[in-house]
Amino acid sequence: MLPVIGDLRPWTDPEVVSIHRLPMHTPLRRARRQRLDGRWSLRLFDHPDRVSRAAITGAPAARTVMVPGNWTMQDTGDLPHYTNQQMPFAGPPPALPAHLPTGVYRRSFDVARSWAGQRIVLHVGGAESVHAVYVNGSFAGYGTDSRLPSEYDVTEHVRPGAANELAIVVLRYSAMSYVEDQDQWWMAGLHRSVHIEARPPVHVADVVVDADYDAATGTGLATVSVTAAFVGAPEPGWEVRTTLRDRRGRTVGRPQSGTVDHQYAALYVFRGHVVEHEFRVDTCAPWSAETPNRYELTVELCSPAGRVVETHTSMVGFRRVVIDREHRRLLVNGQPIWIFGVNRHDHHPDRGKAVTVEDMRADLLAMRAHNITAVRTAHYPNDSRWLDLCDELGMYVVAEANLEHHAFNTSMCDDPRFRSTYVARGARMVERDRNHPCVILWSLGNESGYGTNHDAEAGWIRAADPSRPLHYEGAIFHGDGTRPAGPANWATGGLAASDVVCPMYATIADVQAYGVAGHGTRPLIMCEYSHAMGNSNGSLADYWEVFEHTPGLQGGFIWEWKDHGLRRRGPDGRARLAYGGDFGEQPHDGNFVADGLMSADLEPHPAMHELAWVYRPVTVRAAGRGKLRITNRRSFTGLDDLTCRWEILLDGAVVERGTLAVPPVSPGSSVDVPVPGTVPRQAGEALLTLRWTTTADSAVAPAGHLVAWDQVELGRAGRATAVRLPGDGRRPLDLLTEPVTLCVRRATTDNDGFKMLPDLAARIGVGGQALIRWQHAGVLDRPADELVGHTETVTVTTDGAEIHHHTVEVPGALADLPRLGVRFAVPARFGLVRWYGRGPFENYPDRKAAAMLGIWEQPVDRLPYLVPQEFGLRCDTRWMELIDPRRGEVLRVEAVSPTAVHVSAVRHADEELQAASNQADVRPGSRLYVHVDLAHRGLGTASCGPDVLDRYRLRPGRFELAYRLSRGNR
Repeated sequence: MLPVIGDLRPWTDPEVVSIHRLPMHTPLRRARRQRLDGRWSLRLFDHPDRVSRAAITGAPAARTVMVPGNWTMQDTGDLPHYTNQQMPFAGPPPALPAHLPTGVYRRSFDVARSWAGQRIVLHVGGAESVHAVYVNGSFAGYGTDSRLPSEYDVTEHVRPGAANELAIVVLRYSAMSYVEDQDQWWMAGLHRSVHIEARPPVHVADVVVDADYDAATGTGLATVSVTAAFVGAPEPGWEVRTTLRDRRGRTVGRPQSGTVDHQYAALYVFRGHVVEHEFRVDTCAPWSAETPNRYELTVELCSPAGRVVETHTSMVGFRRVVIDREHRRLLVNGQPIWIFGVNRHDHHPDRGKAVTVEDMRADLLAMRAHNITAVRTAHYPNDSRWLDLCDELGMYVVAEANLEHHAFNTSMCDDPRFRSTYVARGARMVERDRNHPCVILWSLGNESGYGTNHDAEAGWIRAADPSRPLHYEGAIFHGDGTRPAGPANWATGGLAASDVVCPMYATIADVQAYGVAGHGTRPLIMCEYSHAMGNSNGSLADYWEVFEHTPGLQGGFIWEWKDHGLRRRGPDGRARLAYGGDFGEQPHDGNFVADGLMSADLEPHPAMHELAWVYRPVTVRAAGRGKLRITNRRSFTGLDDLTCRWEILLDGAVVERGTLAVPPVSPGSSVDVPVPGTVPRQAGEALLTLRWTTTADSAVAPAGHLVAWDQVELGRAGRATAVRLPGDGRRPLDLLTEPVTLCVRRATTDNDGFKMLPDLAARIGVGGQALIRWQHAGVLDRPADELVGHTETVTVTTDGAEIHHHTVEVPGALADLPRLGVRFAVPARFGLVRWYGRGPFENYPDRKAAAMLGIWEQPVDRLPYLVPQEFGLRCDTRWMELIDPRRGEVLRVEAVSPTAVHVSAVRHADEELQAASNQADVRPGSRLYVHVDLAHRGLGTASCGPDVLDRYRLRPGRFELAYRLSRGNR
């Protein structure tokens, strides 16, 4: 049994939020602080009842681990466990499993003699799941909420001038695990920083800043509330002085001072009087994600003798966030903003939840490089340094409370035993993060039903911080306790708990219907959409076409930023990225944790190009009569920081280029300019490509960084240029290592169905059904000629080239095939691909808006997805050349009828990809597999969201495909 806590057993009681924990406050940087990060000893027990007194006071364990860190990632034998909705143990709340891993962390620390007379405070940045603190063998406190810090006054337990022993007992699971049931790995340990600090007997306990901006007058008004804390009754005359400076160090507003009047202050530890100051900045530089202007606030606590006892500095951003209910718009500084957003978890492939500030900055810079300007902290408060970076670099944030009980979705939100937990988690998040200008919405949590506990949480936040609207998807989804029938019900669902309509994975038709019908008074911002699992994000451009042209819609947050792969050794001894089940855990939810736009190692997946394009800050479209329409999608700045360069292409080749003269384009407006250059008159396909790059270095990107691109058709005069590579007399078929065969299958994507966990779709209520249909019809294992009617003729020309003509009859029973085309293979030495079509990156029929037509050349694609599946397609291809770069030999494929096809050239057969479970299991062989498709099914987002739209599906009927194969040399 844990000493001191004794029979209380707080980890089993959802009503025990903390013991001896100090009140939350905004981050303050103390002068006297000692970091305790580094190597700690760790002793693991299989249950807290087996933790002995000796484990806390005796000799430390021989095993050491890193703090911050998860012990589940440090070879302790207790491994990560992945679930999405289900709990890792049966329940019901608050029941706990018989096996309850418990770690006793130990280390010693010195307290300088100069700290005598100070209040000594221990800061535990984050512990999963709950923790108890012991100093020199004495119990000092207990805390819950694994994603927010806990602080304890340990003054009475430490020995200044001597070595002290610190033990932190961390339980992997607790009653609070039921409200931390998010879609992520279950980890354990001290995953954020630990430190001790000294606070004077009279000190600043909290600094709260409300920095408002009036866009109509350009005036900023900062209300600064400083809480002075003290032990006992201090002598009269203590003062707090505050000063505000701009980025050049100039004092703005008027420095303020106020007396700490202790007459009305509570006379016990860490309670005190609030001094309130106001600063008026007449010509204020406001904060936004586009212009993250900040001011430096200095707070000085002065003794009656005039000595500065403490100095605290923080950065302040002036801005105002409101809901324009008349027009259903979220406004920042008086202007509507686009939510070019993404959901982000804390994750590192080697350290799990222990992310560093360097990891955070890398995430943010990669986001900004792809035009992301908004983040939802799914589904818990991040390290406060993340918000510092968002303030600095410019990123709108929906800050979310650490609250999700997905396995018991609707049963706990009215449970009075958890009410204090709801309120505490929302309140403590606000109390810590309220000074950050980047935070524009508070989120009550995620996927936790909707009930009275949410209303209690919302009521506290509204009273404490009326300057920010609230966000909670569950209030929209569940409404009055029943699932809404559709967009009309979104207007009235959960008004007390959410100021925005924030549905999850709603269809394009539903969000459009909400906007068009004018329902309600709240803007619609999707909290999750376009599930990025594997080869995904189909119809992303279709969503944005509706967002941009429908009133009341402002974008949303893609799910999600990064795959959660964890690096470990596979059965073959090679390192690989693991997903659910790879650690032998049961139950688990497979590769549903691999659903990011980026790999776990922060390498962009191909869909990131589409995201960057739909999130681009400036668009160009044909305006007719020889004009282009340039639209500035920014809310506060012009386009002066960008340079637009253009190219005119004829049949993919550049024939003219230049720099576009761009007049001033104010935020949210459009201008028309003449089409540059000379439109070619000769036969061929004429296109204008425009690319916008940054003119100068900035905090988020170097000069020359590509931020936007568009392509405009200038005209067609006949078909594309005739065959460029004549045959050299050799038969192309002699080169093939696998003959031309009809192909109607693809290695199924995650959206087609969960091949790694077939029961997952039924269990979680989402997931594509195409895989099941195709399996039943034999599409994935029977030869295509047995499924459809097919005839082929081959005509050999005088130069040895071959024209292949296929006629295919697809029966009605096989509607919605994966693809319709042919496959063949050539030797793997053909490692270079050159083509005229969409590129240069992978693209699919419903994810090709970002892919421009042109002549591209690059090595054969590598498999980019953690679970092997279909990849590498290039749409609307006129011709493709497979090149042996060493010998200079070329095999050319040219579309004849239709004049554009979809092609891919990859080093893995469909069958190999279908059978494999991990990226590490497939290795390039001796062949290059080539697909030439007349039609290819879109991607959709059916792994969690809408399936492929009808217009991107394959219909039954009669189809004709003709293409020309020829051989030659470069």
